[in-house]
Amino acid sequence: MTVCESDSGLCWDLDEETLARAILTFCLNTADALMTALLKGTADAWEALTLIRDSDPELRTSAGAGKVIEQAFCIGMTRWGSKPTPQAVRSFRSALATWQQRLRTLPTWDRDYLCGWFTMEGRQWIIAPHDVWWPTRLNDLALLGRCAPPLCLWGSGDRAALTSCPQPVGIVGSRGVNEYGRRLTTDIAVHAAQAGHLVVSGGAMGADAAAHRGALDAMRAYGIGRAGRTVAVFAGGLNHAGPQCNSELFDGIAENGGALVSELCPGTIPEARRFLSRNRIIAALSSTLVVTQARLRSGALNTVNWGNELQRDIHAVPGNIDMPGNSGCNRLIQEHRATIVCSVADMDDVWHAPHPPESFHDVATQRKDGSDCDVGTPRDAGILRDSSPSGGNRSSAMTESQRAIIDAIRWCRRRRIAPTAQSVAEQLRTRSGEKGLETGATEGKPTEGKGVDAVPERGMHELVAHVLSQLGTMELIGLITVENGRISIVPETGGRRRS
Repeated sequence: MTVCESDSGLCWDLDEETLARAILTFCLNTADALMTALLKGTADAWEALTLIRDSDPELRTSAGAGKVIEQAFCIGMTRWGSKPTPQAVRSFRSALATWQQRLRTLPTWDRDYLCGWFTMEGRQWIIAPHDVWWPTRLNDLALLGRCAPPLCLWGSGDRAALTSCPQPVGIVGSRGVNEYGRRLTTDIAVHAAQAGHLVVSGGAMGADAAAHRGALDAMRAYGIGRAGRTVAVFAGGLNHAGPQCNSELFDGIAENGGALVSELCPGTIPEARRFLSRNRIIAALSSTLVVTQARLRSGALNTVNWGNELQRDIHAVPGNIDMPGNSGCNRLIQEHRATIVCSVADMDDVWHAPHPPESFHDVATQRKDGSDCDVGTPRDAGILRDSSPSGGNRSSAMTESQRAIIDAIRWCRRRRIAPTAQSVAEQLRTRSGEKGLETGATEGKPTEGKGVDAVPERGMHELVAHVLSQLGTMELIGLITVENGRISIVPETGGRRRS
């Protein structure tokens, strides 16, 4: 996915693979293992999409396409470790007819129109498995054999949140939690975020909301550069993100370094069956899964089932045996399907060591050699491709100060603030209490301030001068352009475009 920056804000230009996966998702009602098998039997998503379209009997664009697509499906089944039985082929034919019927309702095949349509005119982003922001834990779903990983993810907020922690903590529970469950959920989330861990939940009322709020509380107390972020996973299109009573919470997640994500196209209604499918994504994203309070028939236990199949580390908070709201957690502990949580402090022995959230640049550097990419996906996709003559990774060549300035420019644009030297300096000053900045006055030393008010006005003048100096250098080497005082980032070229 390529980010285009303009004076009017951000616009999202989808590369060929991401756009094809978005169209394929449009063909589905929910996750479909048959589609995953087809993708495994083709070179890329665009080839799979072309086969689906060409084999449509109403279009009749290719006489032999029906046999070709069935052969690709059988190859994909074999590569996935399953035998393409006659029953599986019949199921594929039935699914294919449904996909083709849905594909006929696509409003147009104009590429630019579809990019705007699928991203809600840039209000949502889309990432695919070849993107550096893709959380590779989702690929574990394909190891189950019968389960499909998401084809792509729609989101709002900061995509980097998805890769900000190598071992995220999932926290789930019932919607109808009592004060005991709500308090413990919040405490555990605060404790996880204080250690820099990403908190994953489902955005619902009750335990989910308490988990997200706990992570945000830690972020407000410790700063976005130190506390872990939070990601909410939804069962429908993001323009149907709910419940409405949590809309302010969702805004807080997106505006404070977190992300709202869904595997479904904008406009998709969050039906009951899609919540069960959503739970597999929460489980897959998590390394450790904590159930804080749940009934015997709670959807949180479905998430636990997925977690157990994925061999995630499951923990449950015990509760009063006389209260039905605790029966689900108590049963998990009794059946040895989860480890008992005796205290919040004990969780330090469960999850990995504390760490600051990994930045986008850290992840890009780690994946530069393609070690975390799927087999058969382009290693030079998105940010990993450099437009400079040297062919190196532009982000890794920047200094820490230049990276901080780039991040501050993007922060301004996300909030529709004109990115000028003054506004960038003010954002850097806000972050100065979270980590040291490479300025002439404080080079090599952490800044001791704790926010905007802690930085003296004289320091602000020095910071503006430092930003202006860095902007001049960055413009010379082609990282940015400055016109009438407004700063624009020069986009890196990435992804393939189909003419």
